[in-house]
Amino acid sequence: MWDALVNNPWILWLIVMLVLAAIEMLTLDFLFLMMSLAALVTTGVSLVVDSFTAQVVMFALVSVLLIFLIRPIALRRLNRSAPTTRSNTDRLIGLRCMALEPVSQHSGLVRLEGDIWTARTATAAALPAGSTAYVHRIEGATAVVADVAPVPTQTNPGRGVRP
Repeated sequence: MWDALVNNPWILWLIVMLVLAAIEMLTLDFLFLMMSLAALVTTGVSLVVDSFTAQVVMFALVSVLLIFLIRPIALRRLNRSAPTTRSNTDRLIGLRCMALEPVSQHSGLVRLEGDIWTARTATAAALPAGSTAYVHRIEGATAVVADVAPVPTQTNPGRGVRP
């Protein structure tokens, strides 16, 4: 087996590439992905260049180039988000819900996106069971609702009523 690796170094570089790719799947940091790509490039180089030292130098150079040139671009692209992207409870603001039982300033239940939430009203007016309401804000696990849709503000771009 060792003779096959010594006589065909491209097999060794393919094994290195697969091991580095497997490590990347566990870390998801793009570091080992860049090194895996460098091992793939070195596999091609090993078919042309017989010197193992030259192959190791090529692997190191390509790894450094990919890590410092391509990885930051890939990470930036992966981690970007639109300024109006809402997540978690922010995306619930403005959504329509239905009161399952009377909702007052102190208690109540609403169905919101298929889930049942504890609720209370944003105003003094109580909402009867079966009425439509709109989420004004989320406080912990409680939806603060009213019978009118919230007005989008400049500090919260993208928030609005979704039917």
